[in-house]
Amino acid sequence: MDPSLLSAAILFSLLGAVLGCGTGAAPGIHVNTLCLLLTSSLGALLPAAASAAIWLGVSGDDAPILLACLIVSAAASHSFLDFLPSVFLGAPDEGDSLSTLPGHRLLLQGRGREAVEHAASGALVGGALAVALCVPLYFVLGPPLNLHPVVDSLSLAVVMMALALLVLSERGGEVVAEIMVRKAVRSARPLSLARPVPVHGEPVVIRGRVVRERCSTVLITPTGRWRLRGYAPRGEVAVDGVWALRTHRAQKRMAAIALILLSGLLGLVVMDRRLPLDDLAGLDLSPMFPLLTGLFGVPTLLSSSSASLPPQQDAGARPRMGLSSLGALAGAAVGWFPGISSTTGVILVSHFVRKGNDAGGFIAMVSAVGTASAVFGILALAVAHKGRSGALLAVKDVLGGTLPFEQFPLLLAGVLVGCAVGNGALLWLGAWFARSASRIDAPRLNRAILLLLLLLTVAFNGVPGVLVLVASTILGMVPPAMGVGRVHLTGCLLVPVLLFLLDIRDVASAAL
Repeated sequence: MDPSLLSAAILFSLLGAVLGCGTGAAPGIHVNTLCLLLTSSLGALLPAAASAAIWLGVSGDDAPILLACLIVSAAASHSFLDFLPSVFLGAPDEGDSLSTLPGHRLLLQGRGREAVEHAASGALVGGALAVALCVPLYFVLGPPLNLHPVVDSLSLAVVMMALALLVLSERGGEVVAEIMVRKAVRSARPLSLARPVPVHGEPVVIRGRVVRERCSTVLITPTGRWRLRGYAPRGEVAVDGVWALRTHRAQKRMAAIALILLSGLLGLVVMDRRLPLDDLAGLDLSPMFPLLTGLFGVPTLLSSSSASLPPQQDAGARPRMGLSSLGALAGAAVGWFPGISSTTGVILVSHFVRKGNDAGGFIAMVSAVGTASAVFGILALAVAHKGRSGALLAVKDVLGGTLPFEQFPLLLAGVLVGCAVGNGALLWLGAWFARSASRIDAPRLNRAILLLLLLLTVAFNGVPGVLVLVASTILGMVPPAMGVGRVHLTGCLLVPVLLFLLDIRDVASAAL
């Protein structure tokens, strides 16, 4: 490899890493926004990059690979820094939405800096392990073995499994106390005034008034109301029974299915550009920006909390190598298979760790998935010539659709530069955020970010983009109101991909 070209690639990667740190630290801004700006201005950037390449002592023909190094480095550093707004400002990106709750728990305990250190170590381990695996995997998936068609044949099964796990991930639900009636007799004695403590399987004797509501029988007392299972006469009765505590998971899982389908329908409409007033578009860029911004960015900015925070401690965090490595393996699926987001990748392996008992380990695993997926996406581009993310699609456009093997190490070097810069920036900014968290005017900052997102939407997509932004924001506000995770809105990507893999996407699109 030409040392001058490697040096130029590292310099461009340093610039990209700085840009990625900026997009990552800003709430609601995705690295794809930067990629859209870069690809929309390639006509001006390529000559400028060629001039810079000549000034650095390399050929102007190397400008595309240098710009590609800038983009992948920005994506890598962004995957580090996007943890900061998710925890300190309450505005998570889609890819780190699962780490928000454990991060907030540590923050409210005065351990926000510890959460940042977990995120930094997890992302660094995930990125380094992914880079180490990429070179041997290239010779397995690419020449001489060329096994990537075998892996691609699993895409349908992986997407279907991801959809199923999204629904099954709704394990929670409101716990409802019911009474399994053994005996119920009419009684004129006073109603029970002491509030009982429902414990599953424990016996209970309680007096109250039995009424019929819709298709159920309810016992009403001055201290509460409980559904009865079994016969009980109407009126004032004494009930002898057993407590049964039930979690109504089915309702939340039905809500998850509905959100997956609705977001999938919206994604299909947007991807196929079946939008009203489409002739009034702005720069005619991908409408995925307002779609994803509305589903995941704007709702979290609108609902972010500005509660005061306790003083943050300077306690160190022990690296979680095992969970970070597990996250890196999940990142391989995210980077290779279409439609699988970082959050979905975390769900694939989240049963290996309990968030409630190991918040730091869970944060490390989520961060490792995000960074590793950026690396394995480069492998998919080099072997199968497929871009699995906005950043990699931009790289594909810059390089003309293919990534020769001799340029593959340059992109890996760009990722390593982005990881190194991102790790240092995250630790430094994390310490500053921990010291300054209680003084940040989060509402004013969020309003400024919302205005910027709106202006970018108008510039990128014009009136149709604003319509997509409004519709997706409304849908993005629904999951918290229903008590389910916003992760189900990744159906906007998974459902169209599933229809494509089933070879019925054109039929579904024509039916709209």
